[in-house]
Amino acid sequence: MVSRPLVRALVVVLLGAGCTGALLEPKAVQENNLDDRLSLKGRVCTSPPDPNGFPVKVLFIIDESGSMCVSDPPGAQEVGGFCQQIASRVVPPGVTEPARVRALKKLLDQFKGQPNVEVALVPFETNVKGVWPPNTGQNQARFAPPDSTLDTRVAQLQSELGKGTDYQGALSNAYGIIASDIAVTEQKNPQLLPRTRYVVVFLTDGTPFPRCSANDNLSVYADADNPDLTWADSSGAGDFCNQIDPMDPDAITGFVKGTDRNQNYQLYSYVDQLIELKQQHNIGDIRMHTVLLFNEGAVAACGPICQDIYGTYPNTPPAQYPQAAKKIARYVLTQIAQRGNGVYQEFNNGEIQNLGLGALDYSSLASRNVMKTLLVQAGTSVPGPAERILDTDGDGLDDTLDNSFTSKTNRFYADSDGDCFDDEFEVRHFDDGFRPDQKDTRGCDPASPLSLGCSCRDTDGDGLSQFAERYLKTNEGLYDSDGDGIGDGLEVRYGLDPLSPTAQALDTDGDSRPDAFELRAGSSPIRRDLAFFDKEAYQYETVAEIQPDGRVCYDFTVSNLRLVTAANCRNEMSATQCAKTGAGNSGQQGFNLFRVVFGEAPESGVATDYGTWKAACAWAQFDPPSIRMPAGPDLTLQPSNFVQPQALDPIGNPARCVGNAP
Repeated sequence: MVSRPLVRALVVVLLGAGCTGALLEPKAVQENNLDDRLSLKGRVCTSPPDPNGFPVKVLFIIDESGSMCVSDPPGAQEVGGFCQQIASRVVPPGVTEPARVRALKKLLDQFKGQPNVEVALVPFETNVKGVWPPNTGQNQARFAPPDSTLDTRVAQLQSELGKGTDYQGALSNAYGIIASDIAVTEQKNPQLLPRTRYVVVFLTDGTPFPRCSANDNLSVYADADNPDLTWADSSGAGDFCNQIDPMDPDAITGFVKGTDRNQNYQLYSYVDQLIELKQQHNIGDIRMHTVLLFNEGAVAACGPICQDIYGTYPNTPPAQYPQAAKKIARYVLTQIAQRGNGVYQEFNNGEIQNLGLGALDYSSLASRNVMKTLLVQAGTSVPGPAERILDTDGDGLDDTLDNSFTSKTNRFYADSDGDCFDDEFEVRHFDDGFRPDQKDTRGCDPASPLSLGCSCRDTDGDGLSQFAERYLKTNEGLYDSDGDGIGDGLEVRYGLDPLSPTAQALDTDGDSRPDAFELRAGSSPIRRDLAFFDKEAYQYETVAEIQPDGRVCYDFTVSNLRLVTAANCRNEMSATQCAKTGAGNSGQQGFNLFRVVFGEAPESGVATDYGTWKAACAWAQFDPPSIRMPAGPDLTLQPSNFVQPQALDPIGNPARCVGNAP
């Protein structure tokens, strides 16, 4: 390291030189005495917390079978139906609205004051009917903020009761709604998925009906004491299971006669698939809660006409059918809630009107943002076996490889053939047909009919063009497609998988340092470079300070950044050609570029969140023995120097960076 007196002397000389050509004059300083290390210091802050950026999507699956007018009166079916016949026996005096409807209305009124909450409603009986919001086509919203149209839909629930209780169809429909909502969000706002909570509330008053078994010859079937076995065809379903007419208005849409229906394994399968969406699509949270409404007093008051309304069961006296149904429903709904990481609730004799549905967790995952990643990446050098090696154009190929016969690339152009795949990418994917000196039809050629008038765009600032992202199947709108804290471009540069969040744990080269650790240190995660690491690894220091507005500001120092002497392109090409590269076009050489990348994420899910990213850049010049800019040991960045990564253009707009730009 250079001595303090020498640093002060250099400062005086450089300040005295101002903007004149005196900086280019040789100084009487030996090269091996120059300090070739730089530190970047500064402050960067997270964004203020925004609760609206954490969606909560609540899906209510509401049983609309005819038995509801007993379990939760009043209710009506078709004119002169069963519910109207028993109304005088089961409806308490003065009650005009079912308790479940009142509970839903109360909860929806609460949601209306929360702009981040959206709702979907799935009423079901023999079939699902009247879903809200109406699904009008592909890519349409499957959830919506509760409004007056939902109030109207909820108010209608008590007057349109049906016959069956097809759990399977209801769960299938719910799964489809959430899966399609996730697909739409992935296309439009994928960064919201790790911040989204899906809450499913399944409310029913009894067991599935009808249940059908494909095997009618088992020696033992399920009953109230053995609800985990295969269920025989429901006795009250007549010939439905084996001879159903698809034109019958009571037929279940999509049911094939002679097959299983509403068996436990089928119900659990949809719940399991729903919960699997969390890992498959990096969702913040998915839970399914179950609610059983049961009114033994109303069943008793109903009398013989209601004796078998909850089904008939082998080895059970008819008078105990309701109790058997309750026992079975409790078992199934408890299993569903457990598989759905949710809560099972049971309301008896109208208790729901007092206890309501608000006890479930509908809270958002909102929390303040904290640092996910702070990473410095050199733009003019790459890690070698023992020290940093010059990479003048920053494409990931050191200058020696750029000039080699096999690469056939220009060390001043990151993309020598101009097809929107940089040279290192094409060399690494040579076996896939890429050539760094020949335009690839999978990329950009403005003169080709395949991509007429195209241009290269890095829409998320991760270092990959839209053509590279499409080839790799990474997300063009996410800086870090797998949420592991390392940008896609940097992972691709070393042949790591940008779609697998393994960088924090995987040690590709087996040198006892995780890939993410090496990438932050500026070393190679695919080469055992312990000698390099000991000498050249970047050192990070950060101090966090929580602000009154909820932001967190980090004072950082990244040290041991080695300066190299990048070539001046005007030594090898015309001034016009050199200017197009953006490298050394001032007639000087030795310019070093560094990018500082900062990722922030909610504290509640920092490990899996895709993060919100910003970046800054710094130029330093090093051409010993005469030039070292800055003369001092470090450069300082302010919060205002950080912008969205895609807006940072150190080559096209070098003045956007701190330091001595070319």
